Formats: sequence, C-alpha cells, structure tokens
Amino acid sequence: MDDRSPPVWGVGIAFFILTWTAVGLRIWVRAGMIKSFGRDDWTMLGTQLLNTAYLACQLGGLVYGTGRHVEDLEPERAERALSYWFFCESFYVLTTSLLKVSIGFFLLRVATDRLHVWIIRTTMALTVLLGPILFFVFLFQCSPIDTFWKLDPQGTCLDTDVLVGLVFAISGMNVVADWTFGLLPFWIVKDLQIPMRQKRLVVGLLAFAAVGSTATVVRLPYVPALHDSAKGREGDFLYTTTDIAIWSTVENGVGITAGCVATLRPLVSKALHRFGVRSTLDPSKATDIPKDMPRGHRMSLHAMSFGNRAVNGHGTVTTITGQRGNDGSRGSSEEPLAPTYPGKIGKTFYVETETSRVTDEEGAKEFRGPYSGLR
Repeated sequence: MDDRSPPVWGVGIAFFILTWTAVGLRIWVRAGMIKSFGRDDWTMLGTQLLNTAYLACQLGGLVYGTGRHVEDLEPERAERALSYWFFCESFYVLTTSLLKVSIGFFLLRVATDRLHVWIIRTTMALTVLLGPILFFVFLFQCSPIDTFWKLDPQGTCLDTDVLVGLVFAISGMNVVADWTFGLLPFWIVKDLQIPMRQKRLVVGLLAFAAVGSTATVVRLPYVPALHDSAKGREGDFLYTTTDIAIWSTVENGVGITAGCVATLRPLVSKALHRFGVRSTLDPSKATDIPKDMPRGHRMSLHAMSFGNRAVNGHGTVTTITGQRGNDGSRGSSEEPLAPTYPGKIGKTFYVETETSRVTDEEGAKEFRGPYSGLR
C-alpha cells in the first residue's frame, strides 16, 4: 500500500519539539534573564500557539489518512482526514502572517532611521492585510463549508485556479517579506561605530529570522496539487498534497526557530562564560528594567560592545550616547577605565532592554531617549 505519511509524521513531530524549545528559551531569556518581554515576544508566542494548532490538525489528519490514496481508505476516515487538512490550511495562513509581524516588531527594536522604520511597518501592514483575507477565502471557499471534505460533495466551491493563484500570492508575499527583513539589518548596522566583527554578528543574528523563505520557494512547485481540492472521489487530494504539507511545516517551523535563535545571544554568552570560554559580551552586565519605567521612555539595545577611546595616555573612557529623546535631547554616560595590561584596554557592555535607563555593573550611570544607534 502506497503511504507517504511517515515523512509528514517525522517533520511534524520534529518541528513541534524544536519550535517549543526555541520559544521556551526565548521566553526564558526575555522574561527571566533580561526582563525585556516586548511586543515581538508576545506575537511570537501567539505565532507558536497558532503553529501548534496547525500541527495538531496535521497530525490528526495523518491518523485518519493524510499521505495515502483515497481509494485505500474507508470513506469516513478519508472525510475526517480531509476535514483536518481544511483547518490545517487555515491555521497555516494565520501562523505565517503573525510570524512576519513578530519579526517586524523584533527589527523595530533596533531600527531608528525613518526609511527603515517605514519599510518594516509597510511590510507588516501588507502581511496583516493579506493574511486575514486569504484566511477567510480558504475558510469559505466552499458552500456549505463541509463540501470541501465530502467525498460526494453537494455544494459548490471556489474555482481552484483562483485558490491556487491566491496561494502563489501569499507565498510571494512571504518571500518578499523574508528577504526584506533579511537584508534590512545590513543597512541598519552598517554606519554604526562598532568593530566589523560585531557588525557581521549583529547582521547575521537579525537576518537569521528570515531564512524561512527557502522553504517557501521549495514549496511553490507543489502548489498546483491544490487543484484536487473539493473533487471528492474524483481527486486524490490527501496523497498529492503531501509535499505541500511537509514544506508548509518546514516553512513555519524554520521561521519560528530562526526568529527565536536571534534573541538567544544572552543565553549563549552566559553558557560560554560558565564553561570558561571568553565571550565579547558578558551577560552579567545586563540590567533589569525598572517596572515603574514609563512606556514613553522605552528604547532598545541589542547584544553589542561599545568601543573605548584613550584619554591622556591613562586608560580609556567608555561612552554610551542616546539620541532623539522625547524632548529632542541627547544624553551620555562616560566612565574612565584603568588599563589592565599594555595594549589590551577595554570594557564590554551587554544591554538588551526596553527601557531608556542603562546602568553598568558599577552603577549610577544612565541616559534617556530612544536609542538611535550603537555608539
């Protein structure tokens, strides 16, 4: 008996474990380690809940026959599998849309240039607009709704050419959004006054959130298999759409995992520190956010080192500068540092917070105003 369900089982279970692990670690870092749980984290958690619903429907469909020929299944089981596929498709659309919103919020933490902010918000707006439209088209493509999964349909369904065209449209939107979010970090950090090695690291971390586009592109050749939808016994929908099921799971799973990995630098630095490996970023420098800090004073700093400058040949001064405060002012914090040994003078700050107060481990240094770059 021809059965293509094992690969779908394997991919589904693997990404269920992987995505929840990644999201769990993100929550631990953002809420527990640095006390900076923001909009991007809430939307990523919502994305993972939708992805879990998607995977539950996918695995439920596998129990009843997804990946097998309709002729090899009992009619009741085939219809149950088709109904699971129907709701699985709907949850996929919502998951994909909210994932792009989460990544957009993540990039808005560090983007301050007006053009960059406009690009991110426009991409997010298109996702928010087109995602729900496609969701409702999928949900009401047949009248009555259960016509989709009936082997002997009595109702009517949307022309499959329109359906396939819409799937290509949202796939194209996802690719554009992923490449936009993947390339934009280069322009966000290229003018920052930090070492080139740090710039490469930051760009890599931010752009990693967009690697899901690879799976989207691989999925495109299999989209025409949706022409078998709502054909009942005349089609072989559960078998022909196996590749769509696999790559849809990979697309969302990789996107969620990558989006969370980009936030785990504090955890990696702490782990390296415990094993005695030198890290350029020391998580012990991270500062908690005062719970009473007004939202209007919030800002965002990400996994960076701030350079030092020599002063009268005696040590260095580390300067952190904030710009574009609510009152248009600038603020800075300077601290003289004594050299420990010739040619190796430096102090590293690790900050990831949503508050305009940044205080180093020696205390009492702060500045206010939305952060406009890494200085």
